Amino acid sequence: MKRKPNPAQDQQDSSFALPDTVLIGIDWADKVHAWHCVDPDGNVSYGELDQTPLRIQQWIASIKQRWPEATIEICIETSRGAVINALLEYDVVLYPINPNALSNYRGSHAHGGGKTDPVDARLIFKFLAERRSELRPLIQNSPLTRELAALSRDRRKLVEQRVKLSNELKATLKTYFPAALELKPAKMYADFMVSFLLKFSSLTAAQKAGATKLRKHFFGVGAKAKAQSRVDLLCNAKPLTTDPVVISTCGLQVESICSMLGNLNRAIRKYDRRLKELVVTHSDYEIVAHLPGASTKTQARMIAALGDDRSRYENTASFQSAAGIAPLTTQSGKQRYVSSRWACSKFMKQTFHEYAGLSISRCRWAKAFYEAKINAGKTPQAAKRALAYKWMRIIFRCWQDGVRYDDNRYMQRLKRNGSPLAAVLFPATESTRQQPNAAV
Repeated sequence: MKRKPNPAQDQQDSSFALPDTVLIGIDWADKVHAWHCVDPDGNVSYGELDQTPLRIQQWIASIKQRWPEATIEICIETSRGAVINALLEYDVVLYPINPNALSNYRGSHAHGGGKTDPVDARLIFKFLAERRSELRPLIQNSPLTRELAALSRDRRKLVEQRVKLSNELKATLKTYFPAALELKPAKMYADFMVSFLLKFSSLTAAQKAGATKLRKHFFGVGAKAKAQSRVDLLCNAKPLTTDPVVISTCGLQVESICSMLGNLNRAIRKYDRRLKELVVTHSDYEIVAHLPGASTKTQARMIAALGDDRSRYENTASFQSAAGIAPLTTQSGKQRYVSSRWACSKFMKQTFHEYAGLSISRCRWAKAFYEAKINAGKTPQAAKRALAYKWMRIIFRCWQDGVRYDDNRYMQRLKRNGSPLAAVLFPATESTRQQPNAAV
């Protein structure tokens, strides 16, 4: 839908004109983007832009031809995608905005809730014009940081697919082949389990193969220690059902699931190898290399979460809020609520929350902190979130100062500051005078 001329609106928009600056709002779509522009002379233009490299190049070139010295500033409701990748090829300033922010802004202009692409393009332009001083331009991280971020994000998606398929596999086995679950794999997607079910998709097939073939199979997949007990279990198991239809259809489903799990296992290992190769070459690797409990994958995710721009976050609180670890306080009159923060980067939140859990078994003070929260009545998830909040403060400071984390140094600092954790970490000095209001 093309926007109809509206002289009153155009006159209003022209008042936002800035010298030597072209302001543009883009409402992106899959194939065609609506745009709204005001040039330095206050001229208002608008139209549609096809999502093709040639068309975008021609559009940018036409603007630069008319205003060669002007800065092109573009506001758009996304931070990544095809249109962002295309625009980053040119000398333009991009302002990505949160969809929720635009939704609230739209609601203040159109109470009825109606919207069209051209109208949204104009609203995005106005959002840029009115709040330009508050917006942060998109600053690209280095190629290495972006590759680590993309690999970590894509790997996580594969892991989530694997978890979903593993749950489906377990549910299917329960309906016709529960003996397979008695093999007790560490994970349902374990290679030995996948290869076993691809070869013996039912109890009938396993018992028909016989003890010798089963033992040979388990030996071949590196499961020698428990091979004989597993062979005995399978050979002596009783079938849950003898219905040929159930066995046939469920067996085919299990084979299909295991085939996909095998491919996912190989793909995830490939991602792991690539992450391991790259993360040690990053300039910020030393900052995260000595975090207790952090694997190569966690280190890569932290580097990606922090990025390269040290001025990206004003302070630790803004960093914790962006990750969703900091709680959200809502107060109105005498009522005050504290709740979890949902408007955040879920992948970033997941990264630090999971790391907090990993650190408990590898870091003395983290374990003491976690246990103190549990003893205070917190749930395990709340205790881990509180620990993640504390870890983010530490990691942010290390990142800002460009120094690596030192566990012993931090524990000595807790002791000097009189933290209640010091009594647990240094029991011999429990009688040492502590500050009366020291926080855990």
